[in-house]
Amino acid sequence: LDVPLLNVSCVASAAPMERLHPQDCAEIYSLGIKETGIYTIQPDPHGPALEAKCDMETAGGGWTVIQNRQDGSEDFNRTWQEYREGFGSLQGEHWLGNAALHALTSTGLHQLRIELEDWYQQKRQATYSNFKVASEAERYRLTAHEYSGDAGNSLSYSKRYNHDGRPFSTADRDNDRYASGSCGQYYGAGWWFDACLAANLNGRYYRGRYTGLTNGIYWGTWYILTDGRTGERYSFKRVEMKTRPKDFRGTK
Repeated sequence: LDVPLLNVSCVASAAPMERLHPQDCAEIYSLGIKETGIYTIQPDPHGPALEAKCDMETAGGGWTVIQNRQDGSEDFNRTWQEYREGFGSLQGEHWLGNAALHALTSTGLHQLRIELEDWYQQKRQATYSNFKVASEAERYRLTAHEYSGDAGNSLSYSKRYNHDGRPFSTADRDNDRYASGSCGQYYGAGWWFDACLAANLNGRYYRGRYTGLTNGIYWGTWYILTDGRTGERYSFKRVEMKTRPKDFRGTK
C-alpha cells in the first residue's frame, strides 16, 4: 500500500539527511493509515527504505512485523548475511532482517510482541516492554526485558538458558556459549542462542507434535502453562514477532 512521501524541504548538503518515508508502522498509523498491509518504511534516515508488513489491528495497532511462521514455506536455516538482510515473503513467512531490527530499535524505547498458536488453535502471547537489537558490530545482541503475557518468559528462562543479552548466531557465525559446538548448526537456525536454548522461534517447521530434538519452533514455557495437550518439544503452527515504540498510543 502506498504512503505519501513525508514533506521534506530542500536543505544544504552539509545538513543531516531527512527521512523520505515513515520510520515505522507506528508512524504510518499516526498519519491516519490504519489498514493492515505492506508499506514502505525507512527506519534509518541515513539508510535505505524497505517494505514491511504493518499490523494495524492487534492491541491498538502500529506494529512492524519482524518475523512470521505459518506453513513451513521458508527455510530459516540461513547464513549470517541472509539474516542481516532479511528473507522470505512479506505476505507469508519471513525475517525482516537484523539490520532493520537494529535500525527500528536503536532510538527510543520499543516493545516486542510474540504471538504463538498451537495445532489445537490455542493462542498465547509474550510481550517485552524493553526491546532492542544492537548493531552488527555488537553481533545484534538482544535486549528483552519487562515481560508480560500468558505464554511464559522463555527469553529469560534460567541462568543457563537466558536469551536476553545474548548475541545472534547462525550456522556460519557461532556467537553462543555452548562450548562443545555450534547451536546454530545443531538446531539449524539463526537465533539469540545461549548454551543453547529455552526458545527458538526460527527453528524447523514441524506439522504438529513431534518427539525429536527441540529443533522446531520452540517456546519452552508453553508446555508448563498448557493443559497437557502439548509436550516440551511441541512445535508451533503459527508464530509472529512484531515491534513498536513503547509509548505508542493507538486504538484499543
